[in-house]
Amino acid sequence: MKALVLELLTGRGPLLPLLALLIVGALVFALASRLARHADTIAGATGLGGLWIGSVLLAAATSLPEILTDGNAALLDAPDIGVGDLLGSTLANMLILAVFDLGFAGRRILHSVGPGHAGLGALGILVTAMAGLAIFTGGWGRIGHVGIDTLAIVAVYLGAMRRIYRSLPAAPVTLPRSPHGDRGGIRRPLVGFGLGAVGLFVVTPLLVLSAEAFAREGGVTETFVGTLLVGLATSFPEMAATVSAVRLGALDLAVGNIFGSNAFNMTILLVMDLVYVRGPVLTVVSRDHLVTVLVAVTCLSLGVLAIIVRDERQHSGLRGESVLIVALYVTAAWMLYQR
Repeated sequence: MKALVLELLTGRGPLLPLLALLIVGALVFALASRLARHADTIAGATGLGGLWIGSVLLAAATSLPEILTDGNAALLDAPDIGVGDLLGSTLANMLILAVFDLGFAGRRILHSVGPGHAGLGALGILVTAMAGLAIFTGGWGRIGHVGIDTLAIVAVYLGAMRRIYRSLPAAPVTLPRSPHGDRGGIRRPLVGFGLGAVGLFVVTPLLVLSAEAFAREGGVTETFVGTLLVGLATSFPEMAATVSAVRLGALDLAVGNIFGSNAFNMTILLVMDLVYVRGPVLTVVSRDHLVTVLVAVTCLSLGVLAIIVRDERQHSGLRGESVLIVALYVTAAWMLYQR
């Protein structure tokens, strides 16, 4: 399949693979947005979101586009596209948050949310830095073909999420009372979620191959394409969720969605490691990803700093952290393009 698709998309210049990448990216966006809505409905109907492990499973469900895209990147021997997608998603998510903060005239988003988000942001910093350290050092050893580094990232994530969840005040979960209504209410989102997952299973390999073809024809690296184009495409569901949350005034939900996705995405490195049988995935990818890691950690740190160091002038026009995040995203894009 890989050879056939690449043969169809290459040899005619960068326009055809770019067009294919945009079309497939739009399909991923549409499928992933529906998937996220169905996952949210299922969580609300079952009370799954009321459990800390449920929060992890829900994050996995809504991150299925990244899981399938990056798993396929590893299977198709394009690990730089997969790792670039995960790190690029963090950059894209922080860009989304910064743009909304700058455009939200009412008050400062990052200065208006609860301080508990700082812990989730710090977790994102930690696991992203762990991935960067593994890339820089060439890995921390292996068990079979799986890197100890990706196992450590998942262990840290699960342990920290459990601790963060236990530190939060308990919230009651309201479940539907009618058994008949439960079955009827659950069946449709379950079917929709299953169909969306099947659709993504079919489409995401094409996203990876279109990105690889564009990298070949456009004279840019797979790291650049994975980080900026694929990373942005798989971040559209988070964008849609953030738009909805901001419109409803649910700023804590918007920020929690962004920081939670950033932290969870790093655990998908283990999925890549499991299917990439040639060795630990973080030992074979380009060191150009260290640029993205450095910028991502800086952007996350600015977000956490904005939450901790609150400005009492909530309507202040000066939004330095968000301006810096936008500037850093543009800088990272330029640096990756130049490599």
